[in-house]
Amino acid sequence: MTYIILLIWNGRKYLPKLFESLAKINYPPDKFKILVLDSASTDGSLEYLERLVQGPLASLRKNLKLIRLASNLGFAAGNNLGMQYALNHQAKYVYLLNQDTKVEPNFLLEAVKKAESEPKIGIVQSLLMHFKEENEIQSLGNQLHYLGYGWSGGNWLDKKSPRVGQEVGKMVYASGAAVLYKASLLKKIGLFDENYFSYHEDSDICLRAKLQGYQVVLAPKSIVYHDYNFSPDKNKLRYFWNEKNRLYLIFKFYALRTLILLLPIIFMMDVGQFIFAAKKGYLWQWLKSRFWFIPNFYKLLKARRQVQSARKMGDKELTKNFACEIKYQPVQNFLLDKIGNPAMKAYWKIVRKFI
Repeated sequence: MTYIILLIWNGRKYLPKLFESLAKINYPPDKFKILVLDSASTDGSLEYLERLVQGPLASLRKNLKLIRLASNLGFAAGNNLGMQYALNHQAKYVYLLNQDTKVEPNFLLEAVKKAESEPKIGIVQSLLMHFKEENEIQSLGNQLHYLGYGWSGGNWLDKKSPRVGQEVGKMVYASGAAVLYKASLLKKIGLFDENYFSYHEDSDICLRAKLQGYQVVLAPKSIVYHDYNFSPDKNKLRYFWNEKNRLYLIFKFYALRTLILLLPIIFMMDVGQFIFAAKKGYLWQWLKSRFWFIPNFYKLLKARRQVQSARKMGDKELTKNFACEIKYQPVQNFLLDKIGNPAMKAYWKIVRKFI
């Protein structure tokens, strides 16, 4: 059985197109379930969905399970409830899907086919295209900078661009917007780390999978359209989670030797982030993202011990596709282009020889 996990929060405007596309998928009806978890929406999302499957989309009724959560638990904890439900009900595959998407009929079939093509494949991302500009890529697999910054690989490339192949080769982790996990993998390495709440839980689970020898790959024929409108300075809460979580990520995964080697460049980037936060009005969020570690240090230490004791590869192999420059367009600026990126690139070139 394959479970499609759909965590929704105030997503009523997205539900018609998403479920219209799900009603057309090419997959045996007795082989999949759609589990919807509503994170205490206030826009009537769940009630609207109930009416939808009672009327025009009644064909999905037998495949649908609806669960109302008492509060918004965040992306990590909310999806964990769905994934655990699936594992408790004999799931072979678990597919996470964002509410702001629509799917091609073969999206699930092609993702499962890719997963079954190689025993060591544990995680499969669908090819994410932009929702409105359907010939423009949103993610070919996500990239990760060695200081913990992540972004969508190939974002805004035309699907026929010769650069597509190059970007696929740089993939480090699968976007949680449209991703399939083997149940056997989840049983072995665990679910999302809920210390993230939102952002970077998808990079974390992919790194844990890689440390256990699993492959994280793209299924280019599994196509999902994503209404992606991320801006790094869109709101202060997002800045807090991204900053706290990228620091949590690198301190959790890197071996002690690697962390010591990286401390100077981590400090330099922290100064840069301080200046950026002060200019953008995010100084309080910058401080909160650092102070979080004081009362929660034991959580980081526990997670770090679990990762370090179970890993089957060193940092040199783990980081072989990590980016050494930040190339995500919305965060480009003069200081980053002329000082930050050249410094980070040069530092990484030297440090990698000693990892």
